[in-house]
Amino acid sequence: MPEWNDIGIVLSAKKYGEKGLIINILTETHGRYVGWVNNYKSKSILSNVQPGNLVKVFWKSRIIEQMGHFKIELISSISGKIFDEKLKLQALTSLCSLLEKFLPERQSYSEVFNATKAFLNALEIIDAVDNKQWIKGYVKWEIGLLSSIGFSLDLKQCAVTGQKNNLYFVSPKTGKAVSKDGAGEFAPRLLKLPMFLGGAKVIGSSLHEEIIMGFNITTYFFKNKLLLSINDTRIMSLPNPRDRLENMIKKL
Repeated sequence: MPEWNDIGIVLSAKKYGEKGLIINILTETHGRYVGWVNNYKSKSILSNVQPGNLVKVFWKSRIIEQMGHFKIELISSISGKIFDEKLKLQALTSLCSLLEKFLPERQSYSEVFNATKAFLNALEIIDAVDNKQWIKGYVKWEIGLLSSIGFSLDLKQCAVTGQKNNLYFVSPKTGKAVSKDGAGEFAPRLLKLPMFLGGAKVIGSSLHEEIIMGFNITTYFFKNKLLLSINDTRIMSLPNPRDRLENMIKKL
């Protein structure tokens, strides 16, 4: 019988039948896997499979093609540590929904796993000066996800002039940075590049405005590049948790 042990991040847990749960997990070495867990009414099992939890997971099946069964042991519960912070919880839900939607099953994405684990660790940290700093990390995580699934953004030098400073924009066509000189008359058609992603400092620009710029970039490439490349009408929109997160941030 095929079987393996791994470390994983729970993405979702859905009831199936009278006693079962279908668990979606992103594992460190085996990629995104879906498996069955019995007796979901057990409090310990329910607490172990909350989205975002870091877990030890054992998978076993009669044949490799079957969904198989999970045995799960909790390592760390992120949701329990941020339960009173609605925006962070929404970011956690958004992150899990994007991974579940866009990562193909049973393909190794160790870089995505490590980046996700690092972000979840950072999510627990409370910044006494400005508790919105972690949102910049979330935007960077989304850019990393886009890169891992085939839509890399080149934000280090101007696509027109080759210069590595005075970068103000991102081309919606190419995903490459553009300087003010390189933009010229096309500047109004370009996406603005925030300083935390390598853009030049804009006098008077607030952290909130910079974060919105970052979300505008990732939202554009998710919707206009990634989704349009997927020939499946069932997934032609971003997950609702991702839309809710963006709306919540814009209202801050």
